[in-house]
Amino acid sequence: MSTANAANDPDKTRQDIQHTRAELGDTVAALAAKTDVKTRLHTKATTTAGGLRQRLTTVSQSVRTSAAQRFATVRQNTSQRAAVAKQKSLQAVARVRASAAAGTQAPGKAGSAAITSARAATAKVGAAVRAKPVPVVTAAGAAAVITVVAYGRRRTR
Repeated sequence: MSTANAANDPDKTRQDIQHTRAELGDTVAALAAKTDVKTRLHTKATTTAGGLRQRLTTVSQSVRTSAAQRFATVRQNTSQRAAVAKQKSLQAVARVRASAAAGTQAPGKAGSAAITSARAATAKVGAAVRAKPVPVVTAAGAAAVITVVAYGRRRTR
């Protein structure tokens, strides 16, 4: 710290003392920071809370994306199944009409055949609905929502 020249120079001695005081102040501040448990815990809690918020944000975005994708898939599948069910019902109606037209021309066996054909078509549609009820329920729910919304709009006018 001091040499023979430094001991003779009062300015150099003062600088050494100031330097030593600064180092000692830094050391005391570091020790005080280590012993300040309340501040350390607060810092740790703040850091942990920030990490949790970030994880929560990431997970919620992931869940939203996944839900949107699943909803789109379900909607697409429902639309496809509803289209198939609609097509089958239209075919059944066409068969029933054809049978009914044939039944009006020739009574007897034709009328019985029309009834049998209509029952078979109804049974097929019923089996299709029982096998995959989601499209039918979705279509019925959508129709109910549209009806309620339309009725509500008419009443407000």
